[in-house]
Amino acid sequence: MKKRILMSLMCILLSLLMVLGSCGKSEETEKEPVTDTTVDADATPETSKEKWLYLNASLPLNYDPAVGASSVDSSIMINVYDNLVFTEIDGTVIPHVATEWTESEDGLSYTFKIRDDIKFHNGDPLDAYDVAFSMNRALEIGQGFSYLWVNYVDRAEATDPTTVVFYLNKTYGVFVSTLTRLSILNEELVMANKVDGPYGEFGDYGMNWLSTNDAGSGPYKTESINIAENVTCSKFDDYWMEWDENAPDGFTFQAVNETATVRTMLGNKELSITDEWQTQDSLNAMAEIDGVEVTNIYSGAVATFEMNTKKAPTDCIHFRKCLAYLFDYDTAINYVYPGTKRTGPISASYEGSDPDVFLYPFDKAKAKEELEQSKYADNPGEHTVEIHYSADVPDEEKLALLLQEAAAELGINVTITATPWSTMIANAATIESTPSISVMYPSDSYSEAGSVLNLRYHSATTGSALQFEWLQDEAIDTEIEAALGEQDKDKRLSMYKDIQSNLVEACPSIWVLEWPEQRAYRADLFTWPEAEAEKNAPIMGRCLYFRTIKFK
Repeated sequence: MKKRILMSLMCILLSLLMVLGSCGKSEETEKEPVTDTTVDADATPETSKEKWLYLNASLPLNYDPAVGASSVDSSIMINVYDNLVFTEIDGTVIPHVATEWTESEDGLSYTFKIRDDIKFHNGDPLDAYDVAFSMNRALEIGQGFSYLWVNYVDRAEATDPTTVVFYLNKTYGVFVSTLTRLSILNEELVMANKVDGPYGEFGDYGMNWLSTNDAGSGPYKTESINIAENVTCSKFDDYWMEWDENAPDGFTFQAVNETATVRTMLGNKELSITDEWQTQDSLNAMAEIDGVEVTNIYSGAVATFEMNTKKAPTDCIHFRKCLAYLFDYDTAINYVYPGTKRTGPISASYEGSDPDVFLYPFDKAKAKEELEQSKYADNPGEHTVEIHYSADVPDEEKLALLLQEAAAELGINVTITATPWSTMIANAATIESTPSISVMYPSDSYSEAGSVLNLRYHSATTGSALQFEWLQDEAIDTEIEAALGEQDKDKRLSMYKDIQSNLVEACPSIWVLEWPEQRAYRADLFTWPEAEAEKNAPIMGRCLYFRTIKFK
């Protein structure tokens, strides 16, 4: 089980880098012969379609839903695949492929009834056997979003074409919410395209084929894909939900990242929506283009200075608190990221976030008091505080400079290094190679605070780019596990708040601000509900659900 979790975490790391026992069918439920849905990997996307969305993104992709976990991967999955449940713009979980579900009295099994009118892109009907196959495949491969289930779900079984049962090995109060990440695949199509591989009778589980093809039933189907350059998907006319006549006919993601090129393409209407990594200066310039607006989509990310709690000088809690008091939060939210807001360990976007949790103020006197209590008080400059930030996000340097300037006044030596994302991932592997501070923007996969607490602060994620703090606190691990296992939602949310208070006291991080996805887009061409909503689902990729966009 531990090996599976580690494999899952490694996949997430690889996916982040790209941003910069199945239940068989019985004879009675056999489907029609498989239709080939192979796409043209060398096709060039068109750039003149009237109701078409064009986006820039950092590629390559992980196109297999059991492997992909980056923001771009997630955005494509939500459009190409269906899930048992879906997340509304505000984070509310609603039925989708599943019409209803029941939970056993002991909380160890969940039974879902599913729709019988859904077709896959190749025309095959979707049934409960496909749902069971998709979960069991994710558990066996152990990558992508499987970290949500590998420690809790034993197996999935279809008892008939419209009923699927999930068997858990321990209670998991948030289980239904996690199913927003279970993409449902066409079992027969996947297995018809398997080759030899490490999974016994399942070969490679279709992983090679799914890296450039889809086996989904979502609102859009794959037309062409070159995983390093572009992917184009078109509207699936037989989709089971209604289409608005002005919905997008399709979308294209392109590997375009140079700032000037992005601005020019947006101005020429060759780009519809930018990625979320544009600098503030570039966003300000694009906002001046006629017809262009810039979003502030709060979807759960928190700009965080993650401190290595196991290496000098940030191994000392008083030294960490000193640094937390030395950060100029007001300047960060008023000038570096104008219009943003303060937050603690968990974004206000998540249920169970504590609005009353203590926030360290910018207070040099308190910083000095903490430094005097630290084991480095006699020589605070003896150990250099190394801050590493992603070279792909230059605005992070401005945040680092705020801390460097204030720390110098107390004799603390701070260095700042722009680091390739691949190097940051590699550095996270050991305590020794992890710098004093790593600048990150973590968020997660379902709408409760436990999602972030588990992925960010449980000891299981140490040694990965999910946690640069090396917190390894057994008491906090136990609290997180207990909260996730609590079936009473009100109790669970209360438990999350207690954990946040304990994290603030341990101070493994400097929680700088709640970071919004800021994307420039052609508001003169279409309405985008997620861009206009007051509250967005704190789920990576959810804001780019294209079916509900309407062209003007």
